[in-house]
Amino acid sequence: MVIFVLATEAHDDDGLPHTLEHLIFLGSEKYPYKGVLDLLANRCLASGTNAWTDTDHTCYTMTTAGSEGFLSLMPIYLDHILYPTLTDSGYITEVHHVNGEGRDGGVVYTEMQGTENHGEVRVSSELNKIMYPGLCGYKSRTGGVMKNLRESTNNEKVRAYHKQFYRPENLCVIVVGHVKPDQILEALQPVEETIISKGPRGDFVRPWQSPVPPLLQSADVDVPYPCDEEDNGMVYVGWRGPSVVTQFYKFSACSILLKYLTDTSVSPLPKEFVDIPDPYASKVSYSLVENSESLLMIQFDNV
Repeated sequence: MVIFVLATEAHDDDGLPHTLEHLIFLGSEKYPYKGVLDLLANRCLASGTNAWTDTDHTCYTMTTAGSEGFLSLMPIYLDHILYPTLTDSGYITEVHHVNGEGRDGGVVYTEMQGTENHGEVRVSSELNKIMYPGLCGYKSRTGGVMKNLRESTNNEKVRAYHKQFYRPENLCVIVVGHVKPDQILEALQPVEETIISKGPRGDFVRPWQSPVPPLLQSADVDVPYPCDEEDNGMVYVGWRGPSVVTQFYKFSACSILLKYLTDTSVSPLPKEFVDIPDPYASKVSYSLVENSESLLMIQFDNV
């Protein structure tokens, strides 16, 4: 198995990390055709390729049966990641377009259309914006929002984003399995030669180096969202927690405390809010966001 990880940062809701993740699979300089990567993956006895976008990184994965196919496919996958085609036609098809019936389309747009107005998504997004004020990537919607995908996001921005973050010095390659290190280095030799042949890449500013703006005041916000019934809603309570980078033991202690408070029917919060004759909520749970400045949440459903 191999995992390719790039640190990615966004300060808006254009969805550039997610958009670029989709476009990577539409072809590369050496293999400029859509579907080539998955076709070759099947021939190399791979269970397919996969990718996901998180707030602070983008990850691409591949798993094969045996090392021979793995070694053949790894440089091809890297060629797609570092040198994708990023054509305008691919962007229009994959990200956003208006079809012949005048309706918005595109794989990325449709994905966001299916989740954007869910109550949990709207409330979590609003909470992130409150907890991380100012210029901070932790509050951005890396998947994009429909309005931005229609009006703001474009292929030029995607290309600039790729140039900024999809660089060899920002790429981590993690290999797991029975494969010899010298075989890996030999398989990567063509990739290294291609990187060198491209010449200087310009200055690189490593992402996520700016300090996270402090939370200066509390807030109580109502977030409307579409729902089948208007009688019940949800309540999210959030706190800025310890740094996962420099205060991991304190963060772990917070995790244990939240688990104690919410995990079972005899935990204090379910006992007081749920398991009573006239319950305030149907469920109490907790959530942790492992940022450099973490976010701790307690969630009440069907309030």
